[in-house]
Order: sequence, then C-alpha cells, then structure tokens
Amino acid sequence: MINITKDIVKLTILIDDYNRAEEKFVLSYGFAALIEKNNKRILFDVGNKFEPLIKNLNTYGVLPSSLDAVILSHNHYDHTDGLPGILKENDKIPVYIHKDWDAPASFKGFQVPRKNRIVVKKAQEIIEITPGIFVTNSYLAPDYGGVYEHACFIKTNKAFILLCGCCHPGLNKFLEDRKILGIPQDAPLHLIGGMHGFKFSDLEAEKLYPIVESVVLYHCTENPSVFQKQFKKKCFNGIVGKTLIFN
Repeated sequence: MINITKDIVKLTILIDDYNRAEEKFVLSYGFAALIEKNNKRILFDVGNKFEPLIKNLNTYGVLPSSLDAVILSHNHYDHTDGLPGILKENDKIPVYIHKDWDAPASFKGFQVPRKNRIVVKKAQEIIEITPGIFVTNSYLAPDYGGVYEHACFIKTNKAFILLCGCCHPGLNKFLEDRKILGIPQDAPLHLIGGMHGFKFSDLEAEKLYPIVESVVLYHCTENPSVFQKQFKKKCFNGIVGKTLIFN
C-alpha cells in the first residue's frame, strides 16, 4: 500500500477550449496539462497544434527545454500534434506511450519518434520521472472505430488525482486500476480532464461521492449536467491557465 506523504502538486491546463481562459492565455482545441511535482515538470498530452501550446507555456513562464517528460494518453491528433514544438526545443525528452500505441485507429496523430518513445506495458508507477506518478493499463474503447487509452494518477499529500485525456474507455476502467497500483479504495479523489461520453450511473456516483473531492471538466465532456447533478458543488468547468494546487 502507498504511504501518502507531504507532497504539493500543481496542475495547469494549457490546451483546451471547453470553457474559457485566464488573461493572456489562448483557447485551442485539444488537451494538454502541465503537472508540477517534486520539482519535475511533466506534460500530459500536448494538444492539437504546437503554436498555442508554446504560447501558453511561455505565458505560464515555462520553457519547453525545462520539461522533464511527456505522457500521451492516446493516439488522436488533438492530444499529440503539439509534440513537434516540444521536440524542437527538447529533442531528447522521454515520451511515455502505452503498449497499444500503434494499433489501428482513426484520427491518428503525430508519429512519436522512436528515440523518444518509452512504452508502458502495464499499470505502474513511473518512478523514473518522479515518485507518485502512475499510469493505468491501456484499455480499448469502441469510439471512432476503436482507440486505446490510458490515464494518469498523481499522488498528493491528501488525495489522488485521476487525470484523463478523453476518457474514451470510461472512468470506471481507470478507477479499477487503483487496486493494481496500490491506491487505497477509500483514498480521496480528484477527477480531472475530458470525459467524452462517459457518465456514472446514479448508484456509482452515490458510492463515489464521499471520497470525490472535486470533478473538473474539460475538452470533450458531453454530459456536464449529469456530473453536476451527481457531484453538486464539487463539480465545475476548468479554465485554461488557471493553476490548481493540491496539498
């Protein structure tokens, strides 16, 4: 079992157009999140275009050359095609992809260079980036003819963040991997990211409600009213450029 130690995490969404943006940040289609933990900076997904990604990184005050790693959730262009802008300034950065990355899929994105690829074969802690960053197993979803996706858990002092790119396979699949990853079933959760067409049943939401600290919706979420009804004041729409701080 994982011991939850003092650990401040900062999460800033850099690419999204679901809601609005902070002053000087630009909206752009796709999804990208900057994770800051243990003095490491990790990009989770990289959006659809590199120009808005680089602009928002610069606005936030981070250079691509200072990034430590990239984790890509799935092989759709709106989550991958900002990568060339990162590689131009940081050509040796490790890019973590799941084992099914090259499986047939519609809307495939930028081809991650072989020299940058690190293939994650199963749900595990990515200790070489920094302790407390986990990826789930890769799961197949039928969307758009089939696409594989994995998600990211981030350990904070008091909770775990579940960060999703599009959540094509469903939050339930990713939450099931808590057992594999050694995350306590009763550990508080923050559910963040694009939720696509997923929604909990009312019974599922009722069971999760006591441990869910927040639900922050972005990108492709199609059922915001369901999340808002089930999680009430815990649920809100995310803002590009706004840094969420988790103690």
